[in-house]
Amino acid sequence: MNISKSSSILLFLSGIIGLYVGGSLVFFPEWLQAQSGIFLDNNPSHFSETRAPGTAILSASIFILVAVFKNEYRKLALGLTTLFFLSYGIGRLLSLFLDGMPAEGLFYAMIGEIAIGLSALILWKKSENFQIKS
Repeated sequence: MNISKSSSILLFLSGIIGLYVGGSLVFFPEWLQAQSGIFLDNNPSHFSETRAPGTAILSASIFILVAVFKNEYRKLALGLTTLFFLSYGIGRLLSLFLDGMPAEGLFYAMIGEIAIGLSALILWKKSENFQIKS
C-alpha cells in the first residue's frame, strides 16, 4: 500500500474517531464521561473543562477529515494527528503510572491513541521524503 493511500485511511479513521469523541464531549459530555464511570455534577466549571478539549478535538478532527480530500493539507494533518493522539495517549500512560488503572475503556483508548499517533508519526516522517499524491 502506498503512502498516500495509507495516510488517507489513517486520517479518515482518526478524523472519525475525533468527531465522535470531540462531538460527544461538546454536546453529550455527561453521557460520554459516564461510559468510563465518570459522573459530572451540575457544576458549570466541570462542564467547561469537559467541553473545551472537546471543541479542540472536534476542530482538529474536521481539519484532519478535510485533509483526506485535500492533498495540500495532508502533511499538516498527519502532524496534527501525531500531536493529538500521542499527547492523549502519553498523558493517559503517565496517569496510569501516577494514578493507577483507569476504567477499561480508557485503558484501551490509551492503546489506540498511542497506536494511531505512532502510525501518523511514521507516515508524517515518510511524507518528508516522498511527495504525497492522491
